[in-house]
Amino acid sequence: MGVAVIGSGPSGVFAAQALLARGLAVTMLDVGETLDPRRSAIVSKFRDLPPEEWPEDEHELIRHNPTVGRDALPKKMHFGSDYIYARDRPFARIALGVEGRAPLPTFAKGGFSNIWGAAVLPPDACDMADWPLSRAEMEPYFRKVAELIPLCGDGGTLSASFPAYKEALGELDPGPQGAALLQDLDAASGLIAADTLYGRARLAIHTTAEGGVLPCSGCGHCFTGCVRNSIFSTLPMLDDMVRRKRVDYRDGIFVDRVAEDGEAVSLETVDVRSGERLRLSFAAVFVAAGPINSTRLLLRSKGLYDRPVLLKESQKFVIPMLRARGAPTAMERPSVTLASVFLETKAKTLSDHWIHIQAIPMNRMIFEGAGLPMATRPIGRRLWSPLLRRTMSAWCGMHSDHSSHVELCLRRTPSAPPDTLELNLGFSATARTAARIVGRDLYRKGLKFGTLFCHWMIRFANPGSGTHCGASVPMRRQPADLLDSDVYGRPFGWSRIFVVDSSVLPSIPGTTLAFPVMANAYRIGTLAPI
Repeated sequence: MGVAVIGSGPSGVFAAQALLARGLAVTMLDVGETLDPRRSAIVSKFRDLPPEEWPEDEHELIRHNPTVGRDALPKKMHFGSDYIYARDRPFARIALGVEGRAPLPTFAKGGFSNIWGAAVLPPDACDMADWPLSRAEMEPYFRKVAELIPLCGDGGTLSASFPAYKEALGELDPGPQGAALLQDLDAASGLIAADTLYGRARLAIHTTAEGGVLPCSGCGHCFTGCVRNSIFSTLPMLDDMVRRKRVDYRDGIFVDRVAEDGEAVSLETVDVRSGERLRLSFAAVFVAAGPINSTRLLLRSKGLYDRPVLLKESQKFVIPMLRARGAPTAMERPSVTLASVFLETKAKTLSDHWIHIQAIPMNRMIFEGAGLPMATRPIGRRLWSPLLRRTMSAWCGMHSDHSSHVELCLRRTPSAPPDTLELNLGFSATARTAARIVGRDLYRKGLKFGTLFCHWMIRFANPGSGTHCGASVPMRRQPADLLDSDVYGRPFGWSRIFVVDSSVLPSIPGTTLAFPVMANAYRIGTLAPI
């Protein structure tokens, strides 16, 4: 009968990899939305061209981001398109209880791996103390994921608590500003507190040609999207599985309900193109639709209407970094504009949880979003250049114990089906206080390596808007609450339905989320009793 995986993002593809390793027949069900044909043609055209040969009008189309320069932090687009965010779909209605940037789900083929920042770190034991699995139990799966993805970023002291789980790491130029910061950190290593680690950013980026992707060229357009597919996404891996006939990929399918039926699992699905409803049956099902879509599916399947469900998140905030030593920006000397340096630190007055800081070089998106006078003119860039060379951005994340939350609630709408998922943001004053404590702690530590963390200029992201959320059906050794799941991600006492995305993580680390999600999905796919 085979097994089904719902979703094609990181958790879905890595669960599928594990299931295939067991010799199982895998069908992947996915809405599978993709970039529009016009933008896709431009991306294909630019793939083998140096940026200086990109026609300006076409480049402007794929880099356009209307959220840059507004009061809120901008959101990433996928080559100028926001299709990646499922604001509302006829088959999956959402009612937002907040204005501005919200943690919308995605129905894109490849999920958010299309636009993620490629940051990869395993959680430390102190950040998974409430998980029913120890770090030692997870390490075989961390190694497996590290084996399957490209990985670069070495040096410094990161490995003391955050091993790469891979022998050979790729070499990626951190850019002039990143290199200068690393030099200052090395020089001050004897002054830096033991609870502060650093190193080149650990990124899942291809530095050699393989599997139909080209190595990173350091073009500096990471926030637009990678025309060379150098930033890891699940799409090449999925396409390879389909091409080799290892996975039956069915797009255009939205799974509306799941239920166990004896020795099988039945799925009620909707063809998103025709609206036709179809029932499918599999020996087991692995739910990997992302925390919002997966939670919707579980609530609808069990008829849990009008019951608020909280998603934990990793509070994100940005602090400008003013450097004592200037260096050319990524606008002057193109280089990777994702994180160039990782800092991991603990604020002793807060907790034992790690705070994750990604140091990002000054780039075009940050510059234009700052709203500086004459920023769009060449003369403006020259005038601002001395300051820009000394400015970087610290993108920070905290553990969910110190963060806000997202609230979901499924509402029955009999007069206008389908049901509506209400999505609200739970802003926490305590979370903002914690972030300010972190900012002041970074200010004191940064002085030791020539960096002024301007904590009084802190800017907060809306809860969940960094897509680092989950824990709606947390794994427990002994499930007690209605929405608890067991160590295989099975809620409601089910035996053949496994949730494998961040919905089942008991807490959300401040460090990166994709890596532990992929590893846990691979673990469940490997060990699931089916």
